[in-house]
Amino acid sequence: CSNEKQETTVIKSFSLNSGDTLIESLQKINLPVTTSIEIINNLKKVFNPRYCKPGDSYEVVVDTSNNWTRFCYYPSGSDYYCIEKQENGNIESLKKPKTTITTTLSKRGLIETSLWNAMISNEIDPEVIISFAEIFAWQIDFLTEPRVGDVYKLVWEKTVTEHDGKTIEEKIIGAQYIASGHTNTAILFEHDNNKTGYYNINGDSLFKAFLKAPLQYRRISSFFSNRRFHPILKIYRPHHGIDYAAPIGTPVSAIGNGKVIFAGKKGGYGRLIRIKHSNGFESYYGHLHGYARGIKTGSYINQGQVIGYVGSSGLSTGPHLDFRMKKHGKFVNFLKLKIPPSKKIPEKEKPEFKKAVKNILTLLAKID
Repeated sequence: CSNEKQETTVIKSFSLNSGDTLIESLQKINLPVTTSIEIINNLKKVFNPRYCKPGDSYEVVVDTSNNWTRFCYYPSGSDYYCIEKQENGNIESLKKPKTTITTTLSKRGLIETSLWNAMISNEIDPEVIISFAEIFAWQIDFLTEPRVGDVYKLVWEKTVTEHDGKTIEEKIIGAQYIASGHTNTAILFEHDNNKTGYYNINGDSLFKAFLKAPLQYRRISSFFSNRRFHPILKIYRPHHGIDYAAPIGTPVSAIGNGKVIFAGKKGGYGRLIRIKHSNGFESYYGHLHGYARGIKTGSYINQGQVIGYVGSSGLSTGPHLDFRMKKHGKFVNFLKLKIPPSKKIPEKEKPEFKKAVKNILTLLAKID
């Protein structure tokens, strides 16, 4: 709007505060009620004023008689909205893309307590920290695995609006997590169909067929064993699962896509959910307190979808999740299972992917 400023016009700018409505805000800058109503009615053609939020801003171009000629509204996101009064009196309502500026940023740091604390102290935005953790969610359990001295490195693009400097997007294009001499690397790659994904340097997707854990847990109270002393039955018998200790009500997520083949009470398991996955895998979730809404036998489930909540039903001495995995009908140790990637880089795209790997590794190396 600033380009419209002339000697006979004035630009009035304002930001919405908590509790403000747009019409009240327009009156605070001394616009007549009829003018405010006219602006809002024309804004409704391209933007619903009900979606106005604190922090949004606007500009009004008025002449020396306080007659408006242009109004621009800037909500969050990549678009803004302009109402323009033409010389013939007609009013045009327009939706326009914001002019943006993208910069490439990079950071490196050491873990002293947790990944979150290390990145926050390095002035990395929370959204970027969450993205970093999600990218490596299938390789690293950031709740239990990080150790003092581990190293993180990341390169990301930050896009802001030229108008007010507000962040539109922050996208990690390359990242590494180095622990005990092993380097986990993530490369962002855009496919021919414009879809993107994160891959390791060999072209394997970082998105795995199964999550690393079905919940946020405090500790593993019992591991997979062929001979464990049962605390209630007072006998030794196999424990072909993993007990994740967590408070009652902790959400439990499906480790992978699949179909619920059982949801109900089952002996010592108490409340149990069984999910059938592809390639002969089947997962068990026992001792549940309850089931998530809509979960029943026959339901189709997406990876990461909440299916139930930690409890202590059945033969249980305290709240935990009894999690088990079968492969082709036989229980297997999930913690030692080599989980396959969901996909690989297609052969025809490998030359471009190798270029992307070289570029990203160069950027990561420069952080040192």
